Amino acid sequence: MLYRFLVCCFACLLGSFSAIAEDNLLGEYNLILLEDYNFSGGDVQGRTYIGGDLNAAGHAVEFGSRLPNTDTAIDAVTVAGDINANVVRVLRDNNLVYGGTLNASHVELNDGNDGQAIYNAQVGVNTIASTIRADAAYYSSLTENGVFSNGTFNYAGTDDVAVFNVSADQIFAQNSNLSLNWGEAETVIINVAASSVSSSTDVVIGGGVNLNNGFTSNQAFSNVLWNFYDATSINFNSLAVKGSVLAPLASTSGGASFDGAFAAVSYSGAREFHNFVFEYERPQGSQLVQVPAPPIALIGLSALLFITLRRYSR
Repeated sequence: MLYRFLVCCFACLLGSFSAIAEDNLLGEYNLILLEDYNFSGGDVQGRTYIGGDLNAAGHAVEFGSRLPNTDTAIDAVTVAGDINANVVRVLRDNNLVYGGTLNASHVELNDGNDGQAIYNAQVGVNTIASTIRADAAYYSSLTENGVFSNGTFNYAGTDDVAVFNVSADQIFAQNSNLSLNWGEAETVIINVAASSVSSSTDVVIGGGVNLNNGFTSNQAFSNVLWNFYDATSINFNSLAVKGSVLAPLASTSGGASFDGAFAAVSYSGAREFHNFVFEYERPQGSQLVQVPAPPIALIGLSALLFITLRRYSR
């Protein structure tokens, strides 16, 4: 009986640490942060998920101004931690959900009477974190089929997805102009390594970098992804980012504005996140969430199972 019990427990516990994630979170949220949003101005025009705290003391924070005003309120803003702000404004008659302490002088739920401020202590970020980290790993594993040369990303094939592998120091030099020719592709993945010349994982984008031809349409905003898969910090400086940003390991700051979905560890600054999401749907079964290192409880249970198996095998 003990043997069977331990085997069942081990299988259930091990299974709980493996999962398949298929949700396209960048297609649902305008802004995803695994930790804190250190707000000093700007706004988020679409849906927001903050895994840590919203720190905006002395400021009025606005969310959801470009969301559709439907008959049923959606959770337009979710904050797993505390909300520290002067005023929190959620537009288009939608909900604010929070899991910590609401330290706001005033909460405005505008444009109707459906929106609510909802306390939910169970709000968490682990599943979202696992999903976007697996997203970054998946995209970075795709085979390159495009060429970057002389400031232009050029794709001349017939595949639906154009893939470029570059480094930050290769493309984000001071006063550079970048263009995109994506031909017949419907989606563009630009995998950006933090550095090609050192082991540094800090990215500082040079001043005067501009995204020009091919990047400046609504189509590009919703179908181009910048995958900073290994960066641990990114300063976007004065760059007006065109397309979505995926940086699941990075604390981020700067940028003139963001036209596309944005996912990172944290963001500090006063910029606008415009309501464009990443429309690409990954093939089913293409993205496996990495199994994390086993916790102490799992290690202990493994040892107990090993001892028991040895005893029963004698």
